[in-house]
Amino acid sequence: MSLPESLPALMYLLAFDTDKNRLTSRSQLGLVLRAAALAELYLTERVTDTDGRAEAAAGARPTGDPVLDDLADQIAAHRPRAWHRWIGRQERATVRAVREQLEADRHLKVEHRALLPDRVEPRDRRAVKQYAETVRGALRRSSARTDPRTAAVLALAARGEVRTVVSRRERREYSRKLDELAVYTGPVADALRKAVRTKRAATASAGG
Repeated sequence: MSLPESLPALMYLLAFDTDKNRLTSRSQLGLVLRAAALAELYLTERVTDTDGRAEAAAGARPTGDPVLDDLADQIAAHRPRAWHRWIGRQERATVRAVREQLEADRHLKVEHRALLPDRVEPRDRRAVKQYAETVRGALRRSSARTDPRTAAVLALAARGEVRTVVSRRERREYSRKLDELAVYTGPVADALRKAVRTKRAATASAGG
């Protein structure tokens, strides 16, 4: 079974721990998926950076992907905003939309349960695991030889702390390489890091 093409869908599957059979990074998953959608729109030149703010590109055509097109429409309907602010909006709705899309496209198996949280797992765990290993292998190659989408996946996984793709040790060991790869996402990867830290600080403050 082939994997989906969109970055948000790929990041959702990559957050799944294929060995422990569970979804990880739940607290920041919505942020990661929002950032992945922004990175996709940036890479396809549907959204541009204007003085540190996300702005819809004039004349950009829809992608045909409901998650990406919904975000592009939101950006087009508002004044330019800082990238991390778009990442921090509608997290739960984005997770739900990506999950429903993956289920509809038969990349994800969902057991809907009335009293307990739904049980989800990729239909092809081997393909997800192999893709994660392929992506991780790019850490040991020259940045110039890494295609933009793989670079984006690695940078977003690192900034969003998706440890099934980039472990904490790898974030330290390859910090310079990850900074180089983050350039492919424009301002998105660093905006994701800011959004994660902002949410963590807000959670800590509320708990204190």
